[in-house]
Amino acid sequence: MTKKVISLTIIAGIAAAGILAAGCAKKHFLCKTPEKRAEFIVKKLTRTLDLTEEQVEKLNKIKDEILAATKNIRNERKAFRNEALVLVKSEKLDRNAFNNLISRREQAWNELKPLIIDKLIEFHSMLTPEQKNKLAEKMEKFHHYCD
Repeated sequence: MTKKVISLTIIAGIAAAGILAAGCAKKHFLCKTPEKRAEFIVKKLTRTLDLTEEQVEKLNKIKDEILAATKNIRNERKAFRNEALVLVKSEKLDRNAFNNLISRREQAWNELKPLIIDKLIEFHSMLTPEQKNKLAEKMEKFHHYCD
């Protein structure tokens, strides 16, 4: 009986440590600045896909262009959050006000969609067939984490 309790305690401790580590890792990534997250992604892609120096230069250029294009939206994020918080704190949540808030945010992102798609196509076109396969494999593996 004592061995069973000790085993269950150890398993529970390991599970709790795993959950805590996963939460910290997620916060560590999500709470970074967009520039730091983008830099992390570039480093990860560079290692994972074995990018050449020329490819890394192109990828950094793409990253910089996307960061520059999204700067206004990122600067408005705090105002968006504050406006949403005011709405949520109100006595009664106004559907139209909340809908308008979200619509403005969606419109800003929709205006950027063509640029982001073009940059994704530009990145994809600079990859070798082997690198494209590696990227697809990594995407499949990543998607299985969420299943």
